[in-house]
Amino acid sequence: MEDSKERTTGNLKKIVVDQDACIGAASCVVITPGVFQLDDDDKAYIVDPDVVDDDTLLLSAQSCPVLAIHLYDSEGNKVFPEN
Repeated sequence: MEDSKERTTGNLKKIVVDQDACIGAASCVVITPGVFQLDDDDKAYIVDPDVVDDDTLLLSAQSCPVLAIHLYDSEGNKVFPEN
């Protein structure tokens, strides 16, 4: 299962959370609480993808110990994590 949202700001235009991979470490929530929260099953979901800049969003995705947050540019290319 995944949660995804499009962004209207920045160069990173789409965020996808692989909820099957998410282990509920909450590092994304600590770094960007306006973007991510944990649901009742301790799985990250996206609240508001536009409240932070690209660098902070990338840092939040990089903080995930299982790389469950995927970021894409405006052309649909995966920016993070690299394949």
